[in-house]
Amino acid sequence: MIDPPDLHAQSPLKAARREDNAAGLWELDVLTGVTTWSRGLYRLLDYAFGEVVASWAAFEARVHGDDLARVRLDAAAPSSTLEFRLALPGGGVRWVRSSNEVLEDASGRPVRICGIVVDIGDEREAGRQRARLAEVAQRTTNAVVITDPAGRIEWVNEGFSRLTEYTLDEARGRKPGDLLQGDDTSAETRALMREAIDNVEPFVGVVLNYARSGRQYWIQLETRPLVDESGLLTGFISVQTDVTEQRIAVARESLAERVAAMLLTSDSLEEAGMRLVAELVRELDIRTAQLWVVDPRLPTLVHLASASSEPRFDEWLRVSRELTFRKGTDWVVGVGAPGTAWGTGKTYLRTDFWSNDANQRPSRRGAVAQSLGIRTVCAVPVFGTDGVLAVLEVGGSESFPGFERLPSLLERAAEQLASFILQSNSRKAFESIFMLSPDCLILVDGGGTVTAANARAEAMFGPCEGRPVNTFIDGASELVAEALVGDARSGASLIRRDARDKRGATFAAEITLTVTPSSSTQAAIIAVRDLSERLRLEAALKQSLREKETLVQEVHHRVKNNLQIISSMVAMQADEIEAPNVRAGLVDTGNRVRTMALVHEQLYAHDDLARIVFGDYANALCAMLRSSFNLDVAFDVQAEPVEVTIDRAVPCGLILNELVTNALKHGKSADGRCRVHVRVEVLPSGFAFVVADEGQGATPTAERSSSMGGKLIGALVRQLRAKLTTTFSGGTHVRVEVPAE
Repeated sequence: MIDPPDLHAQSPLKAARREDNAAGLWELDVLTGVTTWSRGLYRLLDYAFGEVVASWAAFEARVHGDDLARVRLDAAAPSSTLEFRLALPGGGVRWVRSSNEVLEDASGRPVRICGIVVDIGDEREAGRQRARLAEVAQRTTNAVVITDPAGRIEWVNEGFSRLTEYTLDEARGRKPGDLLQGDDTSAETRALMREAIDNVEPFVGVVLNYARSGRQYWIQLETRPLVDESGLLTGFISVQTDVTEQRIAVARESLAERVAAMLLTSDSLEEAGMRLVAELVRELDIRTAQLWVVDPRLPTLVHLASASSEPRFDEWLRVSRELTFRKGTDWVVGVGAPGTAWGTGKTYLRTDFWSNDANQRPSRRGAVAQSLGIRTVCAVPVFGTDGVLAVLEVGGSESFPGFERLPSLLERAAEQLASFILQSNSRKAFESIFMLSPDCLILVDGGGTVTAANARAEAMFGPCEGRPVNTFIDGASELVAEALVGDARSGASLIRRDARDKRGATFAAEITLTVTPSSSTQAAIIAVRDLSERLRLEAALKQSLREKETLVQEVHHRVKNNLQIISSMVAMQADEIEAPNVRAGLVDTGNRVRTMALVHEQLYAHDDLARIVFGDYANALCAMLRSSFNLDVAFDVQAEPVEVTIDRAVPCGLILNELVTNALKHGKSADGRCRVHVRVEVLPSGFAFVVADEGQGATPTAERSSSMGGKLIGALVRQLRAKLTTTFSGGTHVRVEVPAE
């Protein structure tokens, strides 16, 4: 790896002058053998001043063991510079650089040896940081350039070479602008870069550059100055990111949107053609664009429109206008050089057009292109159902950015242009759809004035053209103005407004507003639908729904009353029966009837006539059973929000009734009290309810299992496809899990 230039290196002497703690001096008098140290050297060796007598032995005592042999060998040299480590008493090391020089008398005899020891820890750390940065710069896919203060290249990374096709040796000493920029690079951008460099300021921008082969590409350039610790300029560093693909993608989407809007608002094919070629030149940053269209009377296509980025290309356009194309069905998109385009007279042949064979005689058009610097052209046939309708061609400098992707880009424009041509022109197509629409359609300009209305609108509102739209649709002008200020492509839709018909009668209207942009004006199309009949039907439907809800409520109320009558009759009959078993059976039957009546009572009181809240039902059922048995019983009901339909509410209610009844009959605890716990839970696939008492917990007898209640529970559990689980620990706990419907 080639290291970038060290733009911040400084000598130990400068460091010593700048910071006393970073350097120390020593001197040996050869004649007397006396050694002296400066205060700075004592600090570097981690001695207190005067703590030890200055000597070679005291110096060696601080040298790291791994470096001692090198230091001793270096000390024997007349003059030397060496980097090594000092081992500090508290642990750790200190990197230093030692330099010494021998001073001699007139006879050449050594009399003194002077030396300087400099702390280079920060310098080594900075070197490691620079090495890491150099490695990152070398490996990044972006191009990195370092220049001197005059802007001449000193170092580039591999990403630069891949992007520009220049090696470091080829680029060194040259200015990036002279090496990479060309005729099509923006003069304004170049001036801004020069101004930033002259003012020693950062620069960020998008620049068109040229590779060594002539290939053009776009970069996102970020340049900043480099200064040393004293504030002196040492050079510039630039990071270049290739954004050609992004710019082409943005251009592709932008062009497709602009072409669609342009064709929609053009009044004729001639207008559309002129606007289209001008837009291609501007949007694609190319030199020329031309359009040839079919002539219904001839077997050829004739020139319709052309545009160029500069007046000097007028000669190219003049020569091109004289050309004609034959009609055909076998053409394909092509990119090539224009030098050999017309080998067979004035008839367009795709094989000749794409040809770049140097042996063929250049055409007149090719010669003009050569003189003007038009090196590449891209031609796209515009196909209809019966063959070619038009030919769209663009031309640019050699290898302009993304030229090889222009076919796919222009094919989208060609498809839109084909639709436009097949409809004769945009005005006729728009008028036919506009006038024959079964909806009321009104075209409004930006000021809220009607510019056109179809037959349905005239029948509804009378003559509309020239009238403010607010005179017959309340607030429509404000809606149009708001849409035009906002996102012109979205508009607003399905807005309710009051409108007045041609007789002055007011009616409710639903309007759909769509904004139609063009290059010069903006307009909106308003579709109006009379809601009078829909509102009448909606009102009738709501009335019918209310009547049906009332009827269903009445049905639930009557069923509940009838079941309560039956329950009361059963209770009266039970009062006349002396046999305890028979009377108890009738009481249970009455409770079951009241349980079903309670379901209809809940449905009658609930907003949803088809579902009940099972937790509310459980509370009501427990209250009813407490009253029926006339017991001092404590109920604990905990319910999560569970709703059940009527076809499940009745069997679930009957099961709950039987379980609570059993708990009241057999669930007394040892102290004679009766406590019943009811819990309703939501399950991932359904719900569950639990009934538990604090009784003796004995296994039920066969007599109890075969009772009417036991049989009823078993039948209802099977009907619901539910799961019933019973445990007898500290009382009887019954859990019923009901799957989702």
